[in-house]
Amino acid sequence: MSWRPITSSALALSLALAIPLAGQGPAHAADPPAVEPRAGTDAPAEVSGLAEAAAGGDLATAAKNHLKNARYHLDPADLTPIQTVTDGQDTTVRFAQKHRGLPVLGGQYLVHFRGSGAARQVTGAGGRFLTELSVDTTPRLTAETAGRIALTRFVTDPLARRTVKTGQGSLVVVPRGAKGRLAWKLPMTGLDRAKKKLLAFDAYIDAHSGQPLQAISRIQMEGPATGSGTASDGRAVPLNLYQRADGVYETRDRARPMWNGTTGEILTYDANKGDLFDYLVPGVPPGAKLAESPTPVFGPGHTESGAADAHWGTGKVYEYYRGLGREGLDGKGGSMLSVVNVTFFGQPFENALWDGTKMVYGGGGPTYHSLAAGLDVVGHEMTHGVITNSANLAYFGQSGAMNEGLADYFGNAIEVDALGVPMSHPDASLVGDRLCKTLPPMECAIRDLDDGRSAAKDWIGVGVSLDGGGVHLNSTIFSGALWDIREKLGAKADKVVYKALTEYMTPIDDFADGRRAVESAARALGVSPHDRVTIALAFERHGIRRGWERGIRTDSRVLVDNISDGGSRAGVAGDRYVVGNSSPDAAEPTSILTGRLRGGKPVKLSQNTSWNFVPVIDGRRAVWGAFDADAGTYRILTRPLDAGAPEQVAAEVSTPLGTVTASGEAIAWDALDTTTFETEVWLKKGTAPPVNLTAAAGVLGVQPELKGGKLSYLRVWRVGEKTHTAPVVYDVATGTETPLPEVPSTGQEPSSSGMPVLTSKHVVWYADTDADDVYGLVRANHDGTGLTWLVPDGPKALLPSTIDANDDIVTVGVNPHGDGTLTNANLPKLFQLPVAGGPLTRFSCNRGDQFANVSGDGTLTAWIDGSAGDTDLVYRERPAGRC
Repeated sequence: MSWRPITSSALALSLALAIPLAGQGPAHAADPPAVEPRAGTDAPAEVSGLAEAAAGGDLATAAKNHLKNARYHLDPADLTPIQTVTDGQDTTVRFAQKHRGLPVLGGQYLVHFRGSGAARQVTGAGGRFLTELSVDTTPRLTAETAGRIALTRFVTDPLARRTVKTGQGSLVVVPRGAKGRLAWKLPMTGLDRAKKKLLAFDAYIDAHSGQPLQAISRIQMEGPATGSGTASDGRAVPLNLYQRADGVYETRDRARPMWNGTTGEILTYDANKGDLFDYLVPGVPPGAKLAESPTPVFGPGHTESGAADAHWGTGKVYEYYRGLGREGLDGKGGSMLSVVNVTFFGQPFENALWDGTKMVYGGGGPTYHSLAAGLDVVGHEMTHGVITNSANLAYFGQSGAMNEGLADYFGNAIEVDALGVPMSHPDASLVGDRLCKTLPPMECAIRDLDDGRSAAKDWIGVGVSLDGGGVHLNSTIFSGALWDIREKLGAKADKVVYKALTEYMTPIDDFADGRRAVESAARALGVSPHDRVTIALAFERHGIRRGWERGIRTDSRVLVDNISDGGSRAGVAGDRYVVGNSSPDAAEPTSILTGRLRGGKPVKLSQNTSWNFVPVIDGRRAVWGAFDADAGTYRILTRPLDAGAPEQVAAEVSTPLGTVTASGEAIAWDALDTTTFETEVWLKKGTAPPVNLTAAAGVLGVQPELKGGKLSYLRVWRVGEKTHTAPVVYDVATGTETPLPEVPSTGQEPSSSGMPVLTSKHVVWYADTDADDVYGLVRANHDGTGLTWLVPDGPKALLPSTIDANDDIVTVGVNPHGDGTLTNANLPKLFQLPVAGGPLTRFSCNRGDQFANVSGDGTLTAWIDGSAGDTDLVYRERPAGRC
């Protein structure tokens, strides 16, 4: 059991007094309704305690008529009904908000009824509705232009960009700020072959300014199974099959009540070791075949492929949700699809995922069974389908962690009920514990809902670029509270959690919203006061309450609080800094701010209303990129730090701009050629036309840096199937280019170099000599001589994230070596060492992400930090040493 007794009777009493004693029905009509506001909008988060007569007519019309009440401060005309959920005497109508005909991302409102006919009453309403939307819905840039921006900003590997395909874009309103932001939503799919990483996400690009807003993964993956499981237990499981006219049996189940003669089947396809990427399309691709057998007995091959487990498990998931009143994953009896036995780059795909329309499972491998062998995994992934078709919790940050947490909760509930595992059994709380062929359950499990994590204490502070902002890393904080409730209340807790998901949650809810949804569902179901205290205590034990994010200790000084631009970066020179940032609510395009390290508020340096990004500073001026949405081109702008002159255009760039760097009268940048999909490095000296330094076919250039009259960048080229990399140093005054020699390889593959930075005498960069993705740190003179290992390459060398240097020190961002478990201790941290060589010293003891570091004078370093519950630009003047 995960429940730990809380001994404070005062706490229990205060919680009990705080919960309305609702008995078996809504509050008496004479009682005033409880109205809970939501910050940033006039529409309340929830109105409860109602017992008001509902208007006649259909439910959607009755709900809209109710919402005309002044207490809601919204226009019902902006709501479109998308779903009606009936639960006994309770009915909930879910609306999607639209603004001038366009969907509002995450905007949903719900109205709750009880009874029917003349006795029908409204018992409550709530959700998320942005009341002051006024954004112009006419885009200034095309979907094609937005797609190019998304490719440049969200796909960082220049070789992976060549594989990315962008689907048809659609316009949406993103709820940032009161006005909202018009955005192109672009589905993007590709492969990072070097890292064997699948790319599948929806990119949101501001349709007025071109600013990237966010990228949300379309793949809700179980995650690499690093835990335990048992070998196949040999259970004989019943399968509902279909016998074709040729006598062959296939995994087509039409025996369920949802089958209506056209749809409502359970279908399990066998990819026969086809590649995962070929199956990442909506539904199943043409030519996909169901698993089949000449007899009704599906043999060992179907056990190894996962077909038998997937087909049986999908049936158990269907039965479970039907017991909660739901017909199939979509709630409408739609067919339930699975594909088993896929591979990834020719190797076993020891994973499973929900891609938005179906389940996809790898076949068995040397260590794991097919992930379909875990009923909790089958239930988890298919619950993503239930979530998609109800609250549709956005797959990033807290809403994404709730999405994962709810999938864990229901997946485990399905398994323990189907297999008769007592809730008190130590393995009941484990996710994926039956997947391994040799390891015991506790060692095989992917997650444990009894890990006892608390929000403020255990939240892992990652950015959205890593695990969607912690959707897997932080899920057990929420699911742990839910599982505690089930351990106390038993299976009746499932109804409460399901009602909360389908009738109270909305797409971008946070943990506090999730708690309120569960407590509201409990009241609506007439859960006893004693059990509602149990629910409240479970959330308290896991630290889920309003404002839990505050109070995390740090050892750095904040320069700019709440960096709301996920792609922000800073520059430092002397006592001045520059950084890109949006407004606190991320409602405006990013501007360039400047300020002093020693204090004072930052001031806005940019003078335009465009999306501004990647600022650098050379001591007297700032230089940055900006997107001209009207022209569909990029500008490189410059302005003195003292704002003594207006911003000026230093260069015009027609293709997507990546990095900008400047020194003296020279400016350099890299940009994506959208014809060849090669990234090129350009240099502009004064008023002379820019020159492409990597114009040769098949040669790419990335990561340029100008300093002291020299330009360094990383050159990437291919010889046959081999990729080669090495720094280049270019003398701006003479035009002399010096390619540095490749670092000698110690294996079959060429060495890999990355992130070169300049000092007045040296180039410093990361180098991997043996293709193990572990890098040493190399220093060489500008002419390529004097190559010196500051940190030798080897199995325990560096897992790099960032780097910067000055003439005194090198500051590196590195991921600590570990067992692959992501914790705050294992997130990228900053270290320093002298350019002349010496030991690495920990720079800051902040617990979360430390990235995008830039060096000032001496040992001073500024960076973007994710430790304090949000993202800040911070700095320290000297290393912290030991932490």
